[in-house]
Amino acid sequence: MKSIYKTLVSLIFLMATTGCDDYLDVNDNPNELVEVPSGDLLLAGTLLANAQIQQGQLARTSMYYTGGLIGLQLVQQTLYNYDYTPGDSDAIWGHLYNGILVQNAEIRRISPDVGVLQGIIDVNEALAVGTAASLFGDIPYSMATPENPGIDSEDPTLDGQADVYAALQTLLDNAIPKLQSGATTSIVNSQDNYFGGNATNWIAAAYTLKARYYLQTKQYDLALANVANGINSSAGTMAYNPVGDVPGNSNILFNFVNSSRAGDMTGDGTFYRDLIDPENANSRNNAKTDETARRAYSFISGDGAQESGIVEDLFNGIDGQAIPMKLVSYEENLLIWAECLIRANNDIQGAVDKLNELRAYLNSGEAFNLMNTDDTLLYEAYVLADFETGGMENSDAIATDRAVLREIIEERYVTGFSTYIPFNDVRRLRSETDVLVPFPLNNSTTTVNPQRFLYAQDEINNNSNLPDPIPDLFTPTPVNQ
Repeated sequence: MKSIYKTLVSLIFLMATTGCDDYLDVNDNPNELVEVPSGDLLLAGTLLANAQIQQGQLARTSMYYTGGLIGLQLVQQTLYNYDYTPGDSDAIWGHLYNGILVQNAEIRRISPDVGVLQGIIDVNEALAVGTAASLFGDIPYSMATPENPGIDSEDPTLDGQADVYAALQTLLDNAIPKLQSGATTSIVNSQDNYFGGNATNWIAAAYTLKARYYLQTKQYDLALANVANGINSSAGTMAYNPVGDVPGNSNILFNFVNSSRAGDMTGDGTFYRDLIDPENANSRNNAKTDETARRAYSFISGDGAQESGIVEDLFNGIDGQAIPMKLVSYEENLLIWAECLIRANNDIQGAVDKLNELRAYLNSGEAFNLMNTDDTLLYEAYVLADFETGGMENSDAIATDRAVLREIIEERYVTGFSTYIPFNDVRRLRSETDVLVPFPLNNSTTTVNPQRFLYAQDEINNNSNLPDPIPDLFTPTPVNQ
């Protein structure tokens, strides 16, 4: 953590190039520290840092650990085989602490009265820190960015995972009135890659995040109380929108599969691919469901190719150069709602209704691109009888509510492909074997699925307050014990 304090002292900021051009004079002495005139100019960099947290290397690693991708060679193969090292966490640690928390502290200092900007960075911080807490457990947070930092500052203590979640609920509660204030600037709009400064969308995303974190802590009644105010249409989905064809600013999956690491991993031959394959007798396809189109859209070859083999389709799939990457989505909001209606209210029909709202959206053809003009999709509405004993979604005669939950969790698995949703669910629900998606382990010598990621090597080297011994890959985080 000392490296973070050095960054604070030297005011090295992560920001977009266009923002730099707005206020830096090329005739200035490059060795002099530059005071940033407005917090708006730091916003784009913090959002980009969060996109890397949400959709970068650890998101891909979580897909290795949930049947979504296969690591074929070099680093990706070692990660796939559960040979994860603390150094593999260094990048996400840097994005979180240097790229977001340090920058947010400075934005709060220099632009304290720009309400919408303050609300945006609060929600963005909640997204990033909540993701880190879910992946690592206890983390430095409340003491991570002191007011007067220096290289001699004390090492920050770790906040308990549950305490971090509670702090984020407060942060989100306080963000909402800031966003409702309407005090924004045109620069906020241009620097906001996610929503273009649309405060209403940020408010809805804040409520969905509140519901997400209550779901992760199994406070299902509180999740249900917030989800109704969450993202209520596909237009409200929070997504990282690639910046044209600027090198490095394309879709993050595109950057990976079209780089020197092309061929290091693949989506071919995975459990996920089999689960949505209509030709597979054990897939989730049925008389009311045809996943042909979504299977083609979500295919990641690992070398930039697409299932159709059509060159133009390199830009239309989930790893297409300009395809937005979903961070907090309309689909997730509906599925949280569906699950919590059962868990909090025992409202089985209401849960099916919410599931059907999602299926109607999928059936509209607007949820993902068609890779081939003849690709088929079908998501007809389910009825309660489909989940009763003998129904198409309950051939093994489990309780009706459990059959509905199983379908919701399976839909979360498929819809959440390329995000942390499958990894978070398998750890949250590890004792509920009747509803878990049954993806296999990656080797025959491991008997437990990974339960967390390891603390970053940089943090191990610099923070004496980390636990001793360091929790390993298979130690559940506190909220999942």
